[in-house]
Amino acid sequence: MKIGIFFGCTTRSTPVLFDRLKELMDRAGVEYSSHGLDLCCGAPLLLAGKIEEAKVQAEKVRRSLEGVDVVVTPCPHCYTIIKHEYREITGKDNDFEVLHITQFLKKLIDEGKIKFKSGFRKRVVYHDPCYIGRESDGIYDEPREVLKSIPGLELVPLPLEKEDATCCGGGGFVRAYLPRLSAEVAKEKIELQVLPTGAEVLTSACPFCYLNLNDGSEGKIEVEDLVSIVLKGME
Repeated sequence: MKIGIFFGCTTRSTPVLFDRLKELMDRAGVEYSSHGLDLCCGAPLLLAGKIEEAKVQAEKVRRSLEGVDVVVTPCPHCYTIIKHEYREITGKDNDFEVLHITQFLKKLIDEGKIKFKSGFRKRVVYHDPCYIGRESDGIYDEPREVLKSIPGLELVPLPLEKEDATCCGGGGFVRAYLPRLSAEVAKEKIELQVLPTGAEVLTSACPFCYLNLNDGSEGKIEVEDLVSIVLKGME
């Protein structure tokens, strides 16, 4: 089975996310090909209503993934666009399976390919990204199961989560076009929902969420990408 990782624009352009994901895959002994390093999934085109241009982009991405059996992506936007929207705009199914990184990590843990050593001994809250949650396939269990499998980690619930989760403010490229509004949404979520839990760390499984929540935290809580927490638990 040939695995391809579609990193996506935001992960690729954020060194801390890009490097940690590669390190985690290497530590787990995963053989993979790299994709999405210089090729966008087309989400901005679809959000701008440029359907014909998005069709062209979809075919470019599909050609780049020829021979890949399973596409794994850390970006919920890429996940939903490639898995669902490509079929909608082209009328054709993909020739590969699409997994979000949290689904793939759960599989690696179950297979014993990810082994934890030191663990991660902190109280953690998990923010549900919209584009793998209520706006997509409802991937709620896998990220939580991954976190719960890390020794010492205490997963603390948010008052609004899963289907009721509120957006971080960065989805749909709001962060790119309305940065002040985006930051205020993140700040409000942290102040009203996250800090009252008493958690030490806020995590998510989306590069947009990571960046926006990190900005909105104003240093009041540690913000970590889920991949980074898994990696630290293996050290």
